[in-house]
Amino acid sequence: MKHYQLTPVEANCPICYSRNAQLLWSVDSEQAARHYVSKEAEPQRFKKLANHISNLWQQKTCNVVRCDDCGFCYSYPYTAGDDKFYDLAYERSGYPTWKWEHQLTYDALKDKRNFTLLEIGAGDGAFIRRITPELTSQTNVLCTEYSNYGRGQIQQLGLNCLAVDIRSKQFEPFKEHFDVICMFQVLEHMDRLDDLFQRLNYLTRKQASLFISVPNPKCIEFSELNGGLLDMPPNHIGRWNREGFEKLGERWGWFVENHAIEENTFASKAELFLKYRFWREGQHPGTPANRISRIKNHNLSKLMTIGCIGLYTVSDLPKLSRLRAVDLGFSQWVHLKRKASLEPE
Repeated sequence: MKHYQLTPVEANCPICYSRNAQLLWSVDSEQAARHYVSKEAEPQRFKKLANHISNLWQQKTCNVVRCDDCGFCYSYPYTAGDDKFYDLAYERSGYPTWKWEHQLTYDALKDKRNFTLLEIGAGDGAFIRRITPELTSQTNVLCTEYSNYGRGQIQQLGLNCLAVDIRSKQFEPFKEHFDVICMFQVLEHMDRLDDLFQRLNYLTRKQASLFISVPNPKCIEFSELNGGLLDMPPNHIGRWNREGFEKLGERWGWFVENHAIEENTFASKAELFLKYRFWREGQHPGTPANRISRIKNHNLSKLMTIGCIGLYTVSDLPKLSRLRAVDLGFSQWVHLKRKASLEPE
């Protein structure tokens, strides 16, 4: 893909409710399933995943569009993946340790003490390990995490961790309980945004802080338009920008206190893009990357992968040079603060 289609379409923007949008690209359920599972290597798992994606969308295809009014990019249908999708699409791998967004959030909180905190999608507790007991006690912290491994790691720290959606009834006892809520690389996976922010208002105290990190949409666009991975639904269903945070926040009584784009080295951006390029090529039958991905000998597969990526490096030098731009970092971070009003505008 060298260009987005940019044809006018009607869709329902979950941020500003506009019906006017531009089509970026379309995908069917089998193409989406190839993003996660090799059809050639695991045909049965692939078929189950493709069928389940169709069931989630309630149709065979999905559009990725950009709102004409607020610039928010989203999948249409705007439907998140469920537990079954993630079980079929991914095999558990290790969680990242201390991340850029963790440090920014720690810096924003380091002068506070004994606040109540909820971390949604807490992984294996990398952030919470640093926060407790240095800044607040374990009894002040609650986490959610769906993976059994991650939840077990958090519980070993002596923390309470639930495998439930915060919009569920199990969170009703926590009305106006939290001073801080954190969502690191979570929001891009979530639908029902108004239900989410209604519940965030229910759970938080006045002038609470909401810390969110999401992928950088400019980094996503670079990958998509230069042969790298697509930002594939129903895993990622929304591409956030500052305006999106401002508009949704304004509707639900939050304002942007701070916003930042991650600054990554050129080498790290080039390395990730070349991996994305290889993985994207591997989704197409008959390509060298696809054949390499099916090699069962680990050492041979690794050697062939390095060679293939080396060829991409040579052919993609003009593209790689553009990664020196400072706005092409991996992630963005936003600190939202709640206003006194509880009601949406």
